[in-house]
Amino acid sequence: MRIFVEMPKDAITDSFLTAENISFLETLGEVTYNTGDQHLTPEEFRDALEGVDVCVCGWGVPRFDEYVLEKADKLKIIAYTAGTVSKFVTDAIYDRGIHVLSGNEAFAISVAEGTMGYMIAAQRDLRGYESLMREKGWRTPSFSNRSLLGKTVGIVGFGTISKYLLEMLKPFRVNILLYSNHTSCEEAQRLGVKKATLEEIFSTCDIITLHCARNPANYHLVNRQRLEQMKPGALIVNTSRGDVIDEQALVECLQTGRIRAALDVFEKEPLPMESPLRTMENVYLQPHLGGPTMDYRYAAARLVLEDIQRFRQGLPMENEISRQRSAMMTK
Repeated sequence: MRIFVEMPKDAITDSFLTAENISFLETLGEVTYNTGDQHLTPEEFRDALEGVDVCVCGWGVPRFDEYVLEKADKLKIIAYTAGTVSKFVTDAIYDRGIHVLSGNEAFAISVAEGTMGYMIAAQRDLRGYESLMREKGWRTPSFSNRSLLGKTVGIVGFGTISKYLLEMLKPFRVNILLYSNHTSCEEAQRLGVKKATLEEIFSTCDIITLHCARNPANYHLVNRQRLEQMKPGALIVNTSRGDVIDEQALVECLQTGRIRAALDVFEKEPLPMESPLRTMENVYLQPHLGGPTMDYRYAAARLVLEDIQRFRQGLPMENEISRQRSAMMTK
């Protein structure tokens, strides 16, 4: 089996293809590498794919369009070490019967973990009290913080991240409302959650967490009307995509002090230095670090490498992304 690694030689690649992962990969076949520090051009890529059975790739890989695939006479697997595949997949891949693998599961569980961390940090106001301690202060008798235990949590969007998040929330005995166009009431009941409208979620939940793909239907799904429906003191968490929220409307609602936010993603990234969000005490900000954490990237790559091994052994692959599923991923 001939395997080509398109990922360039840089620190990002090293975080996914650790020494252990490279050793494992090289047991699976004859491996050649992109030896440069940049991604290949489409012209270079199409030549590199000739005679190759498996292409291992990551963020920034060129699209696998008709032109690139023209010389890919033996390509059977595209093993993508990152999450959403929408930036590089085309119908040409699926029309040729090429399997697409993704490390999406590792990304999803890590983002779910990050979401939990943001919720707890904001509820407990860890930043505020840590700052107080560093300034040699102490809590006052009238200190105020919040728990996650027993709260009503609204989940907007139900994909792989939300499934992991549901499991992580269980020990906190929360009441969960779910908004999803792709989940039936029966499925929601089986999961132990209540299917709800956006209006119900925004008007009743203590915490709202967003897990929507970036697509035209979800652009500014959370608008001023929704934000103004939130309960006083309620928290909105966004680890999905920045433009799911109307950021200007969010800024203005946060400026009133009625609601709180924990934001990992923004409409413009990096977040402009002049953004009012940077000065607000009722906002937790993170620079798009929801997941996977640096020390967990190896796991995303390992998922697809192990599927290559399963393919060689004639076993079903566990991390394959179908044409239908790829169409639902963030654009």
